[in-house]
Amino acid sequence: MDVVNNLDVGDLAEIIRKYGEERRYKQVAHAIVEARYTFGKISTTKQLAAIVESIYPEGSVLHDKMGRRAHVATRTFQALRIFVNNELNEINIGLHIANDYLREGGVCVAITFHSLEDRIVKRHFHGIDMTEEKCISIQQRVRRAYRGHEHFKKEEMEELLKQTWKPVKRGVITPEEEECVNNPRSRSAKLRAAYKISSYE
Repeated sequence: MDVVNNLDVGDLAEIIRKYGEERRYKQVAHAIVEARYTFGKISTTKQLAAIVESIYPEGSVLHDKMGRRAHVATRTFQALRIFVNNELNEINIGLHIANDYLREGGVCVAITFHSLEDRIVKRHFHGIDMTEEKCISIQQRVRRAYRGHEHFKKEEMEELLKQTWKPVKRGVITPEEEECVNNPRSRSAKLRAAYKISSYE
């Protein structure tokens, strides 16, 4: 609970917004900080869940992207877990390591369970700059540059068009309804696979 008890309202809000995709991130962060000042240190998950619940109308129930009922604090807990465990960075590092160990033509398969994880895998496999706010591939950036009459040297163009991965299949693979019935936890799973084309620099 160190993060919950020590970060200021701005940092808490940013974590909850970025990693939990919680629309009421500012309200949640303010409620946590106010509870700390009023009642002291937050020591249990039950306390934290009650604090988050307090900003929602009584009886509110959220639904995830698969239509399943979820507690209103679910996104906040997800955000804190991802931040504390450094999960997204671990996925990023893992894909770099996979690239190091695979031979050219080898296949990397990644299964993710929420949109933030899937976004990282997609960006790697489709050659999208990790720093770009929008999912714009390298090829799209080059085409835009051409339309803007920018000129590149041959070496610069080769570097821009260099691919590290080539997706095995266009799009993402999701579980069929039968699998979801037999294994409900698989409902949010997304599988992407790509061939190694070249090594990261």
